[in-house]
Amino acid sequence: MMMDQSGVSKTRRWCAGALSALVVWASPLYAVSLEKYPQLAELADRLDGVEGLQGQTMKSWFRDAKIQTKIIDAMNRPAERLSWHRYQSLFVNPASINGGIQFLKQHAPILARAEERFGVPAEIIVAIIGIETRYGKVLGSLRVLDSLVTLSVEYPRRSKFFSSELEHFMQLVAEQGLDPLAVKGSYAGAMGIPQFMPSSYRNYAVDFDGDGRADLLNSVADAIGSAANYLARHRWAPNEAIVTRVLNAPEGLDAMVTRKLSPNSPLSSVKALNIPVSGDADEKVGVMRFEGKLGPDYRLGHHNFFVITRYNRSQNYAMSVFELAEQIASATGN
Repeated sequence: MMMDQSGVSKTRRWCAGALSALVVWASPLYAVSLEKYPQLAELADRLDGVEGLQGQTMKSWFRDAKIQTKIIDAMNRPAERLSWHRYQSLFVNPASINGGIQFLKQHAPILARAEERFGVPAEIIVAIIGIETRYGKVLGSLRVLDSLVTLSVEYPRRSKFFSSELEHFMQLVAEQGLDPLAVKGSYAGAMGIPQFMPSSYRNYAVDFDGDGRADLLNSVADAIGSAANYLARHRWAPNEAIVTRVLNAPEGLDAMVTRKLSPNSPLSSVKALNIPVSGDADEKVGVMRFEGKLGPDYRLGHHNFFVITRYNRSQNYAMSVFELAEQIASATGN
C-alpha cells in the first residue's frame, strides 16, 4: 500500500495480485459506541462546520462503523515480512508482467504525458499500480470507514496516525462528495487505483484527465498522474539510476548492508571493494541483501530506489516495483 509522509505503508497487503484487497477470513464485528470511544465524538465536534461537515452526521457515520478484528490481524502480519523470494513471486510473475504490458499499451499516451511532466518512467508508474491494485482491478473489499475507525481506536501502536487519517478521510468525503458508508479500500484504509491514504489523496492527487476533479476511485488517468506526482514530490530524480545488481559480492560487503530506508554508504566505499557502479563520488547508496532461492542476492539502491520506499516502507516492495518495471520495459522496448 502506498505509504504516507509519516512512514507507514499505505497498504500492507497480503497476497496474490494486489496488496490491498485481501483479508477475507471470518472475524467478529463490533458496532461502535461513542460512549466507549469518546475520541470519535470529539473528532466529530472538532470538525463540525469544517468543509461543510456536520458533527451529528459524522457521529451517525461513526455509529455505523464496525470494529473488525481481522483488520488488526492483517496489520500484524503484513506481506512485507515474507522472505524476498516469496514476496517477489507474488508480484513479479508472468501474470503481473503481462498485465503490465497490456496496461502500458492501453494507456500509453497518458503515461507518456505523466513521464514528461513528472519525470517518472512510465514503467515505474505501471508497476506501482500493478502491485497496488492489479492494474485497477482489485481496489479493496473493506469499507475505509471501518478500517480507519478500527485502527484509530483499537490499534494503540499506530492510533495517532490512523486517527489523523480518519480526520483526513472526513475532510476528503466533504471535498470529493463521497459516501463514507460506501467507499471501500484496503485494510489500512488506502483507496483507489493507486491506493492512497486519505492524507496522501488530499496532498498529492491531481486532476490528470481534465474534468476538474482528482478522482482516484474511477479515473485511470488521475491515478497515473497522481502516482507520478507522489514520487516527483518525494524528489524523484529523472533519468537517474534506481538499482545496481552486484553479481559477485566481495568480502566486506556484508558489513555495509543496511536495513534502513535511505542510502547510507558512500559510493567511494563501495567502489573500493571493486564493485562496478556508476555515479558521482559524493553519492550515497544503500547496500541491500535479499534472500533468494539460491542464496544471498546483493543490490545497491540509489536515491530513486528509496523514493519508491516512500510509497511503501519496505525494501521488498521497492525492489518488486523495480523488477516488475524492468520486465515490463524490456517487453515493450521502453
